[in-house]
Amino acid sequence: MTTDDLIRDRIITVISGLTPTSISRDKFVAYRNEGGADFLKWADQTGDGALRRFQVRDDGSRPSPAVSNGDLEEQLVVFTIYVAYPKDSRAGHKNALDRDRMMSEDEYRILYNIGYSGASNFTSPYPDASWREGSVDRIQSAACDFIRIRQTMGYYRAAPP
Repeated sequence: MTTDDLIRDRIITVISGLTPTSISRDKFVAYRNEGGADFLKWADQTGDGALRRFQVRDDGSRPSPAVSNGDLEEQLVVFTIYVAYPKDSRAGHKNALDRDRMMSEDEYRILYNIGYSGASNFTSPYPDASWREGSVDRIQSAACDFIRIRQTMGYYRAAPP
């Protein structure tokens, strides 16, 4: 049976397994959500060590089911995914411009694998879920830039007895 937690864990597994295009030796690493799980604050304090660290969280919103007949309903869950990129010259000598390019490459790779083209990563034997909608933007802070992906996933579950 598919659950919100299983979908979240599958997103983490898929992103962790991706090989980035630029600086491919620096893989995506899941944030452990220790302490208060404030990823943005942690990344800003960590600086250089935060490259491609990411967090996936269920944002707690529950859009109304598009399908419900009393026995079966479609559940929608919204995930927020952050990926950190320290403000250093590691991406290239053009600094912020090369960092922007690297972020665009990573964004495409992530969305291709968990978003609208990632259906094969969310079918049996994995949690049976599908991408419904999403958005991407970027956030800047003192020490890092971040990709922020908001993704709505849908899945069917039986109504409780």
